[in-house]
Amino acid sequence: MSEIFAFDSAEHDPGDAFARYCALYAHGADVERTADPFFARVRSWRLDRTLLFDREYGGARHHRRERVTQDGFDHFVLHHVVSGELVGGSDGAAVPIAAGEILLLDTREPMESCARSVQLITVSLARDAVRAAAGNLDGLHGRRIGAREGALLSALLRALVEQASHLSPNAQAAVTRTLVDLLSVAINPVGTGARSDFYRLEYVRREAAQRLIEAHLAAADFSVQDIVKATGISRASLYRLFESQGGVARFIQLRRLQQLRERLDDRAFDGQSLAELAPLSGFSGESHASRLFKQAFGVSPGAYRAASIRSGLIPSVDLMARRWANSLRELS
Repeated sequence: MSEIFAFDSAEHDPGDAFARYCALYAHGADVERTADPFFARVRSWRLDRTLLFDREYGGARHHRRERVTQDGFDHFVLHHVVSGELVGGSDGAAVPIAAGEILLLDTREPMESCARSVQLITVSLARDAVRAAAGNLDGLHGRRIGAREGALLSALLRALVEQASHLSPNAQAAVTRTLVDLLSVAINPVGTGARSDFYRLEYVRREAAQRLIEAHLAAADFSVQDIVKATGISRASLYRLFESQGGVARFIQLRRLQQLRERLDDRAFDGQSLAELAPLSGFSGESHASRLFKQAFGVSPGAYRAASIRSGLIPSVDLMARRWANSLRELS
């Protein structure tokens, strides 16, 4: 999996640590101090429209209220409490979530969470993944899943955090499919209905097309027709499956840009210029890649690489926040 950022409040001046933490979360939530001592340690990774976070924090309250109608987020957040206690849920209706339990939240709805001291595994999931697991999204916001019902899902999440740095990109599709299946078991312990089966099939078909796309990102002439031939999925069905990304062609372009960004973040590629990297991600040339990169991420590839190199020497909260914000936009 690709790491997005790592943050540890202990690495910052005590008088500045909370402000930096707020800046890190600025794109996703408002953060307030509580009466308890503040600390925070967060590591995060990205895999197949899913974000994984290993978190420990205390002395802070996170909430989403006015920003729900402003930021356009359209995904679900799942919190698995490893130790300690989280108090969270729908805004104004937070409940204690004990160790072993799971809390599910919809970013379209107001929410809040706080803790004196808690260790969490948090997952940001695309809406279609949760729909594939549950069939019906009604009543999922603020849903608390008991330790017994969520045991298999919790075990997967703990294993994922342990293996995140070693997980092969080729394994990500299987991992996300398993995550959806185990979330389905946690939400519907007695079994799912026909609607969930339909959405699951749609999810699997989309995943098959996506795997094909990932394998051909470097091929500049790879097209929708190639996917139709290889999978048997019609053009109309493909557009429906990728509608939330603006269609298949737009999704292919976005994945090429994300791959290029990952290589600019990877110090193993520092010896290669943008002119050399661009064709490896399916772009016709340096200017083509640079123009689209700046449109998508708001910064030129050269400036992004320079900031990434600096952050390797001196951790930059601004860069961490930007990477996180980009990942959240891709998720929705």
